[in-house]
Amino acid sequence: MKHIVFTIDENFVRFCAVTMASALASDKAADLTFHIVTDGLSEESRRTLSSLAEKQGAAVRFYEVSPEDTQKFTVRWEKHRISAATFWRCMLGDILPADIGKVLYLDCDLLVLGPLDELWNTELDGYALAGVPDDWTPNLRHFERLGYDAAHWHYVNAGVLLINLDYWRGHRLARQFEEIYRRQPRNIMHDQDLINYLLHEQCLPLPFRWNVQEGFYRPRKEQQDEKFRETILHPSILHYSSIKPWQYKCMHPLRHLYFTYQDLTPWKGVHPLDSRSARLHRFWHLLPYTLGWKRAKYIRL
Repeated sequence: MKHIVFTIDENFVRFCAVTMASALASDKAADLTFHIVTDGLSEESRRTLSSLAEKQGAAVRFYEVSPEDTQKFTVRWEKHRISAATFWRCMLGDILPADIGKVLYLDCDLLVLGPLDELWNTELDGYALAGVPDDWTPNLRHFERLGYDAAHWHYVNAGVLLINLDYWRGHRLARQFEEIYRRQPRNIMHDQDLINYLLHEQCLPLPFRWNVQEGFYRPRKEQQDEKFRETILHPSILHYSSIKPWQYKCMHPLRHLYFTYQDLTPWKGVHPLDSRSARLHRFWHLLPYTLGWKRAKYIRL
């Protein structure tokens, strides 16, 4: 059984459903259990997510985060974009049942495009987690800000994490995350920083195809590399880590895939360009690129 966990509030129900639908379509549904950590999700939303999974033979469990736990972390960076729910992944060792020793954490802005067996079967003995670096090449600013040696080169993107919950519980990481975040308000901007600051030496790097991020599709010198091209052309997990497909501005070359999987949910047919004003905004946004006044943001696949 593969255990997949999401941390969401009411605003992310639709997006969680799409990620769930992609996993159900790409893996054996009967082997999947979805664990949804939330704070006051409506009964209608719970029924929607449960029905989506159970119709395919998967299971869903819900976990309620208390207001006291939510108040342990405050959003200090990009408050308009980041929800407090993102910090709940730091508490998963305490929230999830003790008999679950490993989980796959997924953000709700990604698609699972292939079977998860190889990822799930990754050996985590001695590691707190496994994840994909935040960029194809190290960004030294992360290491300078957090104060650890770039030789580790583990600044992991927290959107896809294979988590060793037994390790987290044994080392009381939930308590450590809370204490560090309280002590380091300036250097640590969000939970991704927090996870890297504490666990960079206990993180097993994964192949890039398990978290192919938006930035990989921007023009860059690595694109002549055969391995790089194979990764971006055939991602196992596609992560829309910046502008989202449901936003009119999105120009991601694989944007269309999102709506393919959204059509497997109750939001079939919903599109960001349903309104005239959204279509007009997109037209003016794309015009400088269409006319060549601005350099293309993404490569052609």
